[in-house]
Amino acid sequence: MIGYFSKYGEYKPFISDLPSQDLGLVVVIPTYNEPNLKESLQSLLSCKIPNCSVEVISVINYPIESSQEVIENAYFCIEKVKDVNQLSSNPRLKFSYILAADLPKKQAGVGLARKIGMDEAAWRFFSINNPKGVITCYDADSDCMTNYLVELVNLWKNYPKTQACSIRYEHPMNGTEFDECIYKGITLYELHLRFYNQASRFIKFPFAYHTIGSSMACSVEAYVKFGGMNRHQAGEDFYFLQKIIPHGYFRELNSTCVYPSPRPSFRVPFGTGRAMTKYQQNPEESILTYNFNSFLTLIPLFENIDFFYNSESQIIEEWAINLHPALVLFLSNYSYLQKIAEIKANTGNLESFRKRFFFWFDAFMLLKYLNFANENHFQRKPVEEESITLANRIGLKLPENPNPIDILKSYREKENH
Repeated sequence: MIGYFSKYGEYKPFISDLPSQDLGLVVVIPTYNEPNLKESLQSLLSCKIPNCSVEVISVINYPIESSQEVIENAYFCIEKVKDVNQLSSNPRLKFSYILAADLPKKQAGVGLARKIGMDEAAWRFFSINNPKGVITCYDADSDCMTNYLVELVNLWKNYPKTQACSIRYEHPMNGTEFDECIYKGITLYELHLRFYNQASRFIKFPFAYHTIGSSMACSVEAYVKFGGMNRHQAGEDFYFLQKIIPHGYFRELNSTCVYPSPRPSFRVPFGTGRAMTKYQQNPEESILTYNFNSFLTLIPLFENIDFFYNSESQIIEEWAINLHPALVLFLSNYSYLQKIAEIKANTGNLESFRKRFFFWFDAFMLLKYLNFANENHFQRKPVEEESITLANRIGLKLPENPNPIDILKSYREKENH
């Protein structure tokens, strides 16, 4: 852990109060121009407390040259953190904040805010010599089950080698807080996320897990080992977890649940908020997802890794002619024959070869291929259509003429049990 912080010179902690010696869990909440922070904090205040101390750190942030309204909101949020901390009757649950003001515009965003908070959490664990502490990410407009804190601690208690986990999540499919079209849109968007995950598992891609920023956690040991959080203004959760997942000891925590908000947002270039904003502009159109057939083109590639290990480049090239043209072109663009030869030269057995192959053809490469294939050879389709197609392939039970809520409930049931 010392090595991680030495990269930045002398680390100067934001929070002056010393952590409790039994600190076991830190919840980090990036907070920017947030009207509902108190409700999010109260959801954590309502949680059962585990047999260790818990800290909730809100990283209240804004970029340089922010409007007066944004700056005033930051100080409003500070008061809300103080209010909730006073409401906490349990000395093992503390609420604190970091004011990250005037951040550089090019770096300001959810990634940097998470990094500031997670670095602070790591430092606090380091200061009490606890490399087994857990850092969990939450959002300033999320809600959760009351067993959220307890189940996170129990996961690492029962499986101490766990490096990170994704946490069960469910967006609200109905309600009164938002317009009806937002609930319809978030149902379709979550269906897209679950379709992508299940389609990836169907083709036996080994790193198919959800990477949702408001519902992920890691050990502090893994956090520093894999270089900490990045500064991406969107997709920071995907990039962070996909550094860890290929190395194993990644789990899914389904015994609790986070309820992220479906709130539209212009804050990030992609993700839930931007998807809802886009859908709100054209609510009559469905959300498009990747053509299921583009996933299927990868099956022969993933099924023949043993063949690659035991064959010369010329034989592999002749075999690859039978792959889908989209995949052949994509692989050629990434010099796949040279890459396979390089992997083979640096591995001594088939198991190591398979592992290194998927270090190359990782989650980033899968996403690149699907974007390439669906832009050049396939056509994206409405998520309802493709999710029904996949549901039939994996044996999900759907009612006759299912609506998006029916389909999503079926996917949730499969993934959460």
